[in-house]
Amino acid sequence: MALSPFLRLLGCAALAVSLAACGDGRSDPLVQGVRTIVGATGLGGGAVAATGPALTAATVPPAVVAQLQGPLILVEATRLGSASLMTRVGQNGPDATWRSPEDWGITLGAGGLLRSTRGLGFDLMATDVRPVAAALAARRTGPVDRLMVRLDGEAQELREVHSCTLRLDGPEPVVIAGASRSLTRMTETCQAGADRYENIYRLDSAGRTIQSDQWVGPEIGHLRITRLKE
Repeated sequence: MALSPFLRLLGCAALAVSLAACGDGRSDPLVQGVRTIVGATGLGGGAVAATGPALTAATVPPAVVAQLQGPLILVEATRLGSASLMTRVGQNGPDATWRSPEDWGITLGAGGLLRSTRGLGFDLMATDVRPVAAALAARRTGPVDRLMVRLDGEAQELREVHSCTLRLDGPEPVVIAGASRSLTRMTETCQAGADRYENIYRLDSAGRTIQSDQWVGPEIGHLRITRLKE
């Protein structure tokens, strides 16, 4: 499918959100390291059939996190019944590209907000999250809009403006790799046509998003993204 002028404008040359155009991380040594260690420990999850216990943010073994070098996140796709560890394979300004051994890919922008996905089917092609990121950094509540471009069932691009509202929920205990942390929860309630959803952000004292539940689309639902290692 040829990209529209709009998507080309939002491509990697401008905003670094197109994983397909900005390089393939499958041969990255850190990605290979994840594949080797996860395979050796018998952990399940990922885009392929699980052979062991499914990974969750709470239960991922600290020993596995310690063995892997470099930044590491866990991405859980609850509706797909899958989860995978991802390593960072690229950085362009505030945008970081992450890839899994199963060749999932996501790009996270400022504040850890989801910019795009690849390899999930009904992918999020691009989104402008700068207004939301600025509001989260300032702990600012109230209305905020986001522009999203995703694929429908016929691989057609849907460009939508989502009207959202942020609220501050307060402290929330979160268990990550067996350890409990107290984070600040903010919730973003959004509406776009018939779609209504909530994104949840759990922030540390420095304003970094440590764990989040972020919506991709009605087919994929939410991804839970947890930072395991900086």
